[in-house]
Amino acid sequence: MNFLGHNKRKWIATLVASIFFLFFWAYGPLQESLAIDFVFEHNESPVKPVLISDKKQENHYNSKDVGKFEIKGHGYSLIIDQNTTQKRSSLIAFEENIVTNSDYGNKLKINAVKYYSNPSASYHLKQTDHIFYIEINEPSKRTFYFQSKGISDHIKGYSGPINVGIFVNEAGKIEQSRLISSNETESYLKKIARTNYYGQYTNQDLTKIHKIDAISGATITTKAFALTTTDLIQFVSIDPMEDLTDRIGISNYETTASLTLIWIFEISLVFILFLYAYQKKLRKSKRFVILASITSVVYIGFFLNESFTYVTFIHPFIGTALSSFMGLYALFVLLGAIWGKNTYCKYICPYGNVQRLQLKLTKGLNKKFFLKSKKIKQVRFTILFFLTVGILAGVRSMSHLEPFPYIFGVEIQSVWYFTFAIFGLLINWVYPMIWCRLLCPTGSILDTITHLSSKK
Repeated sequence: MNFLGHNKRKWIATLVASIFFLFFWAYGPLQESLAIDFVFEHNESPVKPVLISDKKQENHYNSKDVGKFEIKGHGYSLIIDQNTTQKRSSLIAFEENIVTNSDYGNKLKINAVKYYSNPSASYHLKQTDHIFYIEINEPSKRTFYFQSKGISDHIKGYSGPINVGIFVNEAGKIEQSRLISSNETESYLKKIARTNYYGQYTNQDLTKIHKIDAISGATITTKAFALTTTDLIQFVSIDPMEDLTDRIGISNYETTASLTLIWIFEISLVFILFLYAYQKKLRKSKRFVILASITSVVYIGFFLNESFTYVTFIHPFIGTALSSFMGLYALFVLLGAIWGKNTYCKYICPYGNVQRLQLKLTKGLNKKFFLKSKKIKQVRFTILFFLTVGILAGVRSMSHLEPFPYIFGVEIQSVWYFTFAIFGLLINWVYPMIWCRLLCPTGSILDTITHLSSKK
């Protein structure tokens, strides 16, 4: 009882963390409420066909609103995230110049020609009352090309929606699936491209449910890609592919991506590192400290390239699903902050260990830090605050302001790679652990958790 009394705050914090973990594991991320964003601008290239009613429309919706609205009757009305299964039979007319001059339609056709790569085929931009698509005609067959932009934007990858392009033939199969554009981290996209992930969609039967392998180290992106593909197929199965749906039933299509069982082995090794960090005996050995640091850098950093940051805690609140691996990883980090005085930052973080190993090799100048401890905490918390608010406000690209993907993804062409390399190799030589002490938003939130759960 005495032990429980001294650690009351820690037990309460553990209970809260466990409840959050179990809730999101069971129910997935919280769904974003649909933002009502009416944008009227003159001289914009619209993505939607224009509804002709008694009074001619003077303004058109901006291209970023595609997918948020549908045309029903004689006006525009709000559409929720779920796809409606009702057939659209409203009397509408289209302005031909809207289709032919649409930036969205032109890009759609360019992408179809680029990725289909058949010079003998003819490509025709088509539209229904709610979507543009490309019809590809060849002497022996007909193929259709669709993109998810504006349709499946409610599905989030690591840094927001993913624009997926798919080619579907009249036999009810996917000929190929492409990632057209996204804000995902470049190193993760390269990792996916080096695998056969996209090839798993080729020749998928649209009447069946498919389970494919997600890519470790890019789990969130690959799972979002699968969900987006499913959502897009279900959307177009209503219109314009309703005839194919009636004939073969493509509305039954579903693809889910999940990690192979090897993730259990991978998370077990991560757990062993946390066990090492929590106990004290081995941590007193310089040999074990160096060995654990090297293991962290090589295994978690370069091999898994599975970045854990403060964004991991934000993802469930902005509609991004976490893998079982990352969910357990987050739980280990939380418990380490509560019971081990932030074991992640002190012993596990690969980028922190890069800085420690560099200092052991170069010794460094070790100049007195130019800010006092209180000011350092204020700077870190301010950075965390503005990054979190920005991400929650929808600026998902702010989640890239972390060294992990650039350093361990070896994105040499990125300016951020050299920025973080300078912090790790030069400035760190003068002011040890400058990123961790002054700038790291992940460290700020974990130190706060440690402080709040402390009996003092």
